Amino acid sequence: MGFMDKLKDINEMRKQAKVMEAMLATEIVSGKSSGGKIVLTIDGNQNVKSVEVSADIAGDKSEIARHIRAAMEDLYKQHKKMLQSKFGNMLQ
Repeated sequence: MGFMDKLKDINEMRKQAKVMEAMLATEIVSGKSSGGKIVLTIDGNQNVKSVEVSADIAGDKSEIARHIRAAMEDLYKQHKKMLQSKFGNMLQ
């Protein structure tokens, strides 16, 4: 494989990466804490789209922290499921 062939391969991989990035940007994933008191939403590229906090936990730092942790754990779980459904054969 010559130098020009390697450059073609690199350019092709870049094109494929851009296509995948654009496709993932259209995927939306949400993670919720118990009772839905905190809801975090990201796109498939892990860009944060929204953070929703229920008014009934405002002011209680430890409860907010607990719910954020639970929502993030759920969010990552949902993101992993989305990736596996889209690219499962490539991730194994």
